[in-house]
Amino acid sequence: MEVRIETTYGATKKFVAAGLEAFNRQHQTAGAPKSFAVTVRENDDARGGLVAEGVGHWMVFTLLWVEDRYRRRGFGTSLLRTAEAESKKRGAVGVLVDTYSFQAPAFYSKNGYAIYGQVDDFPEAGMTWFRFKKAL
Repeated sequence: MEVRIETTYGATKKFVAAGLEAFNRQHQTAGAPKSFAVTVRENDDARGGLVAEGVGHWMVFTLLWVEDRYRRRGFGTSLLRTAEAESKKRGAVGVLVDTYSFQAPAFYSKNGYAIYGQVDDFPEAGMTWFRFKKAL
């Protein structure tokens, strides 16, 4: 047996992800809701987006970002509400999301998400990583 450190991880990441996904499918009886993405636009220019991935009966919003100058103008809330409605339409029973203390915990709380876990001093001292959930 040989174990080695890879200096590039793209191929290994694909290999491991495919193997883990195949293993997980053996243990999950229902098909996950289909993954999707949402963009918010102004004058045909994308100003933000959200990526949602189906896992079991849930959606995990893995990425949500809005350009700095478009924040606090409803763009993020529009992305979130649109993605929640689409998730429900695709059969999801809830949504999971994570964020750091310097990102958007107040945003998720304001939109009905509840904290179910956190790690203090992550990713650095004085910061916190939060995990949120919301039933649909």
